[in-house]
Amino acid sequence: MNKYADVVIIGAGAVGSTIARELSKYRLKVMLIEKNEDVGGYASKCNSGTLCDGHDAPPGSLEAQMITPSNRNYDRICKELDVEMKRVGMIYVAQDADELKQLDGIRKQAIRNGSFNIEQLTAEKVHELEPSVNTSIVGGLLVPNEAIVDVMELMLANVENAMDNGVEVMVSTRVERINVDEKEHCVKSVTTDKGDIECEYVINAAAIYADEIAKTVGLCDYRNYPRTGEFYVLDKKLPYAPSHIIAPLPTPLSRGKLITPTINGNMLIGPSAVNGWDKEDTKTDKPTLDSVLDDCRKMIPAIDPRDSVTQFTGVRPAICPKTDWRVRANEACKGYIEAVGISQGISGSPGVAKYIVEILDDEGLKMVPKDEWNPERKAIKRLARMTDEERDAAIKADPLYGNVICRCETVSESEIIQAIHRGPGARSVDAIKRRLRAGMGRCQGGFCGPRVIEILARELGVPAEEICKNEKGSEMLACVNRK
Repeated sequence: MNKYADVVIIGAGAVGSTIARELSKYRLKVMLIEKNEDVGGYASKCNSGTLCDGHDAPPGSLEAQMITPSNRNYDRICKELDVEMKRVGMIYVAQDADELKQLDGIRKQAIRNGSFNIEQLTAEKVHELEPSVNTSIVGGLLVPNEAIVDVMELMLANVENAMDNGVEVMVSTRVERINVDEKEHCVKSVTTDKGDIECEYVINAAAIYADEIAKTVGLCDYRNYPRTGEFYVLDKKLPYAPSHIIAPLPTPLSRGKLITPTINGNMLIGPSAVNGWDKEDTKTDKPTLDSVLDDCRKMIPAIDPRDSVTQFTGVRPAICPKTDWRVRANEACKGYIEAVGISQGISGSPGVAKYIVEILDDEGLKMVPKDEWNPERKAIKRLARMTDEERDAAIKADPLYGNVICRCETVSESEIIQAIHRGPGARSVDAIKRRLRAGMGRCQGGFCGPRVIEILARELGVPAEEICKNEKGSEMLACVNRK
């Protein structure tokens, strides 16, 4: 494989997928490369699904400059991309008088960052808004602009819209190095495990692996190490579930362990924040999960681990030495651009994408807008979200909407087939799960798993033994046992 692109984006997580959509507005040959078998990156698809408003970013930082306007634009973005978003707001809760003083510090910082509608709450008001909150809570702070979103759906929507507007996407493709013209000190190509791509500009949006990419250019003055965060996923319609995001005072490492309602009705508690060394380590462990449970019960005592559907660990990048977000061109190598060191990537990615466009323009790339650019993308119509009348109409139009494959989450065969064949395409059981939630219910795929494998094999035209849970090597069936 030998290809050409004006711009190669490395990493199809929150930042890379949003940059791809933004660049699809221009008459450019853009390629988005992802080493995993599906878009969504590594860190981005395993977070709490919140859209932060930037109130807690360091005032004057690039982080604050990116997140605050991004938050304000998400109503329009989600409408264009047909992605559900809810501005549920976040309530910080204080356990004592000292924490009340710290809340006032957060309020003042929020004002400096332009969050003028932040509101101090008395203990009575906190309990009025959230009756399940611990009676020991002495006050709170309401941040109304904080929102929740289905992160995977948002990233997928960005990629699908980018592809509709001409961006080429390559998954299961590992970037091995960026090749530099030593005499001209500029990017000349990218080498992948599937061949070379000639290009003038490369955007390093590889998140936790960004330092490894930067080393191939010889321009790496930082190290990314993994910060793991363990979560409980709790069931739907719990009597103690809050309507707001409930947050403790932040820690030096993170926002702390949150209690978060989700777009799909479940409740998340977590994450922990533990610095490690192994970027691939996503195991859960009892002591850490117990700490998540203990800390969240200080805010809502009724939380019951028996309501847990599953648990998981996300790995997010932490940069050393700690700096502001690095969204920049590098003077030592023309064409090499970084979007690294970014926390809360989904929250700030629209701002980062706009900033990248300006950097490319300043670096000399000809940015000619497309008159025909289409900002809209339509989601798969979900059986679980339809009224009875809408279901009747959908089944009449496509009888496979009447064949429910996942009973826990009410996912039909028609939806699975659509997910396989649209955009970058679902090629694994987990890819179907992330798009449609098949396998995310109480039975965790116990009933629908074999049927999902069967449909994937049929639609992709491969033996069922080749269908993976996710990456190659995670095949779910060994052989045919009987006919």
